[in-house]
Amino acid sequence: MSSWQASVLNTILSYVARPSISRGKAKVPLAQVRKKLIELDKRWITWPDKLVSAAVPLGHSNLLHYAHLNKLPLLGNLFYVRGGGFCFKTPHAHARLVADIGQRCQLDIYIPDYRLAPEHPFPAPCDDVMEAYLRLIDLKGADNVVLMGDSAGGNLALSLLLELKRLNLPLPQACVLLSPALDLAITGDTELILAADDPFFTIESLLRLRGAYLAGGDPMSARVSPLQGNLAGLPPLLVIAGTRELLLQDSERLVAQIKACGGEIQGIFYPNMPHVFPMIDLLPEALEARAQISHFVLSHLIR
Repeated sequence: MSSWQASVLNTILSYVARPSISRGKAKVPLAQVRKKLIELDKRWITWPDKLVSAAVPLGHSNLLHYAHLNKLPLLGNLFYVRGGGFCFKTPHAHARLVADIGQRCQLDIYIPDYRLAPEHPFPAPCDDVMEAYLRLIDLKGADNVVLMGDSAGGNLALSLLLELKRLNLPLPQACVLLSPALDLAITGDTELILAADDPFFTIESLLRLRGAYLAGGDPMSARVSPLQGNLAGLPPLLVIAGTRELLLQDSERLVAQIKACGGEIQGIFYPNMPHVFPMIDLLPEALEARAQISHFVLSHLIR
């Protein structure tokens, strides 16, 4: 049974977040939605105490380095790909999540600040994430890198894994995906998708963000829809999602396909939880999920 906090959050999301990009004929431009989200993120979510940020310039974007002033012995590096429907970003909210994970797992934190659609559709975000990862390897080496991503960032993270494997480049030690969007071709069970009581996404908003990112590209490409790729030979994965998600099938299918390939994957699905719920640190379920992430990560790091 989910917490009362989760019930309140689901109600708020249904009335506030879900309509924000699903307004029928009077749709707000995505660039305007992005600006408003960044303003709200900065206004209502405090930056983590003693977390400082620096930027490493790349060709078209930046690799952000988040360092905690409370120095702990570091075991490795976290490469976190933020979500936001390929079109948005919430720097403060994500900083709070990654700062906590970094402290729990004793990891230095690096975030690719990739270009966003619709101004920069596929493959720009994929290219930026790859460039940022390779720059991290140049700076810190390939040992004990943990890859993590949520939602669209989970898509970009798994796409990165497939490209690294294809190019025979160093793979991370482990990978964590939160509510990943892995099937932009929408090849899952349509009835289950339509029946989902998602307090965050609607089919309309999903298709709108998908269209902005694809800009006419092939949704069956493995770089766009990683579920269509060869999932054999990947590092250990942990997938966490909520059962109220419109995208739940993406996580369930990933678990089944990785297991069918003989790979190592753990799927944890929390009842009645919304999209990327581990970001909401007021939820007891979020703190439990972060503990699960920490246990998984620490169990796969080389000591």
